[in-house]
Amino acid sequence: MYHNESGANLTAIKPALDASVRRPSSSVVSPTVYAIGAVSLLTDISAEMVASILPFYLFTVLKLSPLEYGLIDGLFNGSTALVRLAAAWWADRVQRHKSIALLGYAMSAISKLGLIIAGVAGWFSVAAVLLVDRLGKGIRTAPRDALIAQHASRETMGASFGVHRALDAIGAMLGPLLATGLLLMLPGRFDLLFALSFGFALAGICVLIVLVRPKRRAESLTDANAIQTPTQEDSNADSTGNIRAPTRNRSDPATNTANQGWLNNLRPMLTPDFVWLCAASTLLGAFTLSDNLIYLGVMRQTGLQGQYLPLMFVATAAIFMLLAIPLGRQADRRGPLPVFLFGHVCVLLTYLVVASDAIVANLLPVAVVVLLGTYYACTDGVLMALLAKRLPEQTRATGMAILTSLLSIARMLASFLFGWIWNVSSHQQATMFFALAMSLSLVIAGFALARFARADRVAR
Repeated sequence: MYHNESGANLTAIKPALDASVRRPSSSVVSPTVYAIGAVSLLTDISAEMVASILPFYLFTVLKLSPLEYGLIDGLFNGSTALVRLAAAWWADRVQRHKSIALLGYAMSAISKLGLIIAGVAGWFSVAAVLLVDRLGKGIRTAPRDALIAQHASRETMGASFGVHRALDAIGAMLGPLLATGLLLMLPGRFDLLFALSFGFALAGICVLIVLVRPKRRAESLTDANAIQTPTQEDSNADSTGNIRAPTRNRSDPATNTANQGWLNNLRPMLTPDFVWLCAASTLLGAFTLSDNLIYLGVMRQTGLQGQYLPLMFVATAAIFMLLAIPLGRQADRRGPLPVFLFGHVCVLLTYLVVASDAIVANLLPVAVVVLLGTYYACTDGVLMALLAKRLPEQTRATGMAILTSLLSIARMLASFLFGWIWNVSSHQQATMFFALAMSLSLVIAGFALARFARADRVAR
């Protein structure tokens, strides 16, 4: 009798014991996060091989005006907004983050092959193919970040996103170097560059399929008391490793509520704190310029030759890579909001440096890449880690997509506005206008985030 009772007790607690053995230390970044980072590294090599040569190509070959370039740059930044939100909502609804992220990576890979053909037909076709690449990026971003959050504890959320962004930055550094080296050895062979870019994108897809596995539903929904038995979880897994949503009775109130519309699923997420964070971030994003517009101004002010432009992307990515993990850990220790706001202070300093005549021309590119690299390390992964801590797991990807979509739209408008001011006056005057606007935005955003900061300290 005693033996039977003990056996029953052991059987009852065996799933919990197995889970505790499988669960990594709460202070260690999950290997899956490194695998996702490897996917982004390879994909960024592919993307930056193309992106780093575009500004020089559009200005020197197609002879676009600043206004025209600002319009194209803005459209590429903003085109991902709606598709990003739709993809993230669908990923949260069906809980298939990996499959939807895979679709986005595949679209970006195919666009690299399309560039080989589009380059012959003119810049309109090139723009269309690049739009497909940007749509793929919009589809994959939030589901990918949700996968990272699934494999991070509260104590390692900032470090996990920092690791991912650091690996991403390595790809952003290697891509321009490969593009520059290839074109120096084989001038004008853009077709080979696009083919090699496709190869790196395809390698990233293979890593995603083989090494990245979504967390079991029992592990990711523990806080929501939605744990399934291992047998149930395994039976719900499809061939790609995604976990299908458990079957529910049609009379289940939760199912009926979900069927009433997607807004019902967002209500737990749309708290005043979330709204304030979105408003403050969007305000700052409305006066944050793309790297391309800043680098083109540096080229015009210093006389830097166009073939050296990709090296500025490399240097910025290197600074980002070096600082992403340390600043992510600082965000875990001291709170993410001070780090986030400091990043935008770096943007303000970048504007002032570019618009000023006081700094030596040879030092201007160095100052710009250091400040921009620090900005990315302070904001990119830190902001997503902050959201991941505060959003419900079942709507995490959607919440991330809402904020990143707002940022995309804001930066699109920033490119439009900057290109117009540059076209009617000068790059220096346009930069000074944005410096003043960023100064005011930092003050307003600081007040707007004060309430959020107090709530975040309580939550931590």
